[in-house]
Amino acid sequence: MEKQLENGSERVVLKVEKLRIHYATPQGDVIAVSDISFDLFEGETLGLVGESGCGKSTTAYGILQLVQPPGYIVNGSIEVDGTEVLDLGEEELRKFRWTGLSLIPQGAMNSLNPTMRIKDQIIDVIESHEGKQKSKEALRDRIFELFQNVGLPNRIYDMYPHELSGGMKQRVCIAMGVALHPTVVIADEATSALDVVVQRIVAQTLVKVKDEIGVSLIVIGHDMGLLAQIVDRIAVMYAGKMVEIAPVENIYAEPLHPYTRLLIDSIPSIKERKPLKITEGITHDPRNPPSGCIFRLRCPFAWEHCAEEEPEPIDAEHKHEVACHLYDERFEERRANAFATFANS
Repeated sequence: MEKQLENGSERVVLKVEKLRIHYATPQGDVIAVSDISFDLFEGETLGLVGESGCGKSTTAYGILQLVQPPGYIVNGSIEVDGTEVLDLGEEELRKFRWTGLSLIPQGAMNSLNPTMRIKDQIIDVIESHEGKQKSKEALRDRIFELFQNVGLPNRIYDMYPHELSGGMKQRVCIAMGVALHPTVVIADEATSALDVVVQRIVAQTLVKVKDEIGVSLIVIGHDMGLLAQIVDRIAVMYAGKMVEIAPVENIYAEPLHPYTRLLIDSIPSIKERKPLKITEGITHDPRNPPSGCIFRLRCPFAWEHCAEEEPEPIDAEHKHEVACHLYDERFEERRANAFATFANS
């Protein structure tokens, strides 16, 4: 599936294919990520959404090779600008992080070292990859430039993390994440622990830095309203599967997968009062997924065929992929009747 960005680029900078990640337990493996595939294009911002436990963060940590035991990557391919990440040795991988792939973590306070000044933490990132810097003044100016990019005052240079607000700490993490101009930056729910005003500031900072530095960005989050304002495409995950991926304007104007429809309909409207549609039931045991479609036990449109065959991604519309049997040409009439009933419910 191709993507034409505003800058005209169609170059794929991150290609994930058939990535599967399990967590071993005495009762059997928990399937956290199940054979997902997607591309990230040069200069693009991709939003990755889904309910808690769907595998969003595990996908991010799998791409970064940071899955900790008992988690492990079963199979897959992760290619960044022609480099197969899964083939890198430990030392090669250490050098590749921050330069090829970088992470902006969810909990800034837990990620920053409380015993180190802000300047020392950023210097540690730079010097661990570029070696000892000859000029302290040039290094300081470089850090001041990073502060300017993320909207931080120079006075925090000598401060400790506990002296900063939550939004400032998160922007320090953004500055560290882009300090070495990586190809791909992954922001793992970077706004989730902040109030709504600071969330917007941090989100705007991410977009500003992405545009100025020219990185490609994956933003993981729950807030589809916030993501709609900052991403180019949205990928929807459910129970370790990628169920829909499309340009942001398409997915909000006409969501195709039943789960995506329910996610969007669960967002309160500021224009009209109406009951919110909710997804009935609970997710299955991730150690024992159901046959066929992963969503069928909670899907309002499921029928017997959904239990017999797992849906493959279908190019339902231009640049719009969905994994649902309703978009199989054989079931066109069933789709029309199902969605008409849904709209009137």
